[in-house]
Parts: sequence; structure tokens; C-alpha cells
Amino acid sequence: MGKGKDKSLGSPKRGVDSPKSPKVRGSDVFRRDVLRRVDPLPPISVTPYPLSTSTEMAMAMSSEAQALQDRVKVLTELVQEIQRTRDENLPHINTINALSEKIIADDRLTVANRAKLKSLYEKGIHDAEKEIDIVKKALNTVYQIRNIRHDLRIQAKNSGNKETIRRGALMKMLLNSAQTLPLWIGNPGEKPPMLCGAVPPEPNYVGKVGDMVACLVRGSEGEDNWILAEVVSYNSSTNKYEVDDIDEEQKERHTISRRRVYPLPLMRANPETNPEALYPKGAVVMALYPQTTCFYKAIINRLPTLATEEYEVLFEDPSYADGYSPPLMVAQRYVIQIKETNKKK
Repeated sequence: MGKGKDKSLGSPKRGVDSPKSPKVRGSDVFRRDVLRRVDPLPPISVTPYPLSTSTEMAMAMSSEAQALQDRVKVLTELVQEIQRTRDENLPHINTINALSEKIIADDRLTVANRAKLKSLYEKGIHDAEKEIDIVKKALNTVYQIRNIRHDLRIQAKNSGNKETIRRGALMKMLLNSAQTLPLWIGNPGEKPPMLCGAVPPEPNYVGKVGDMVACLVRGSEGEDNWILAEVVSYNSSTNKYEVDDIDEEQKERHTISRRRVYPLPLMRANPETNPEALYPKGAVVMALYPQTTCFYKAIINRLPTLATEEYEVLFEDPSYADGYSPPLMVAQRYVIQIKETNKKK
């Protein structure tokens, strides 16, 4: 089935496996790194992903609209509190750096300076933990806002208000959804949960209504394609999903078995703290081809090094001499495990 792939990126009507791609200083006595931080905190704006007019109307008429405004107010206050805490903690960080510089310059670590430095670091750790706690509260509030907006959109859809989103707006929405996907922040030693980055779901996991998933569907020409879709319902007695093709140009609803559905990550993994939750270099995956709503087989070529970065992948493509497309960037949200299925539905 065609998915509206840009001509410069190749035809969308391709098989599952191969899309058409586009062309210190210091002495031996004491050594350390200077503590640094971004100051002030970069501006944070609560910019929601685009909503249809029908959803905006539902928000205006719903009692949940007030709850949404309350959460935004709480988030604003928390962001301001984060900045105040950072401002309060910065002088202490400067004190640690100054004492460290003095120790390095003197080329001597005395018992008194060792004790003082230990005390300063202990307070610094306490201050950092306080700051982390406020950041976690802010992130939790962001997730609450996302959930309220999601529920409002589902309410509007269930009431018969069909969303109509142009392709350009859809691509922007999908990109925004990937960029604002919650970042998992755990405690030291805590393992990332399922559907965080590359962490797979439990075998009996069932996606919720409104969740985005990858689905293997049969096209009008008899070919199988992995498409991006939204969960409408799940029948536990038949183990089948009802899903809507996310592509407005298709306007199709599919009833398919659970084995032909794979949920997308619900959270991003932080490469700096949880690299184990990322796919390794060389891993074979399914990835959403840029500017389309189809998943194709690809190989991880380069991992993200920051939470804001994307994977660099090579899509399988027999039209190239080496069998792979040029490197393309794909967000964590749209990189999933290979899902093996039987040919029969």
C-alpha cells in the first residue's frame, strides 16, 4: 500500500525488507575535572504538538480543560523553582572548583583541605539530589499534561469528531511526538522499564487505546507493509486489535492479530546514563523511513550520544551496490525490534 513517500526518497510501494532510499591538568597527587553546568537554565516553553480543531473544541468544553491549565501552572512554578535552586547551588560549585584549583596549584593535598573538600562534596551531592527531585516533579507534571491532552483527543475522536491532518502537519506532529517523548530518569542502579528505548515489552503486553504501534498489514496489491497506526481497541477473546492507519490519506481501519502488532517505545533512554537500553551498533531493527509512515528493515550504524540525538541507520536497499541506503537519522520512538510473524493473519 502506498504511504505517500516523497519522490526524492523513493516509491512507498515496496516490500517489507527494502525501501527505496534517497539519494587535566594537575599533579599526580590530585587530579580532577572542573565542575561545569549550563547557566542560566535554557528557556523552557510548553509547546504542545498540533491538535485538530475538533480536539481544541473538546478541550474548551471539557472539565478537564481546567485541570490542564492547573498542571501548566504547576509546571511553570516548578521550572522557576529549578532555576532558583540552580542559582543557589552555583556558588557552592564555584567554591569546590576554587579549592580544587588551589590544591592543584600548591601541588599538595593537606589533611585539612582533604576534610574540607570532602565536606564540600557531601553538601554538593545533597544539593544535586534536591535539584534532581524538583526536576523529576516537573517531568511528572509534563507527563500528566500529555496524558490529559491525549485523553481529550480520544474523547473528541470517540464523539465522532474525525481529525483531518494534512501530510505536512502529520510529519511535524510525528517529529514533535518523538522529540517530546518522556525521557526515563531512574535512580542509581535502577534498570530501565519495558518500552524504554530498546527494552522490549512483556510477552502479554497489550497497547492502550490511542497508543501508536507498528502493524503488519496487507496492502491493496497483496503486499505486506509495516505501517504506523493508532490503537482503537483490543479484543481479549480473539487477541485482535483494531487500529487506524495514522496516514490520513489512507483512512483505513484494520483488524489484526496481536502477533502482527509491535508497540512503540513509551520513553526515551538516556545514552549517558542507560546505554544498555539502546540498540547496539550493527543491530538489525525496523525503523520508520523519514517522511513516511512505513517501517523497513535497517541496521544501526551509529548510536545517539545524547538524549536529544537520534539513531543513524542504514536501510536495506538492493538498488545500491552494497545493499544499503546512505545513512539516515531516525528517532528512538520509531526504532523497534524485528517482529517475526507467520504469513497467515
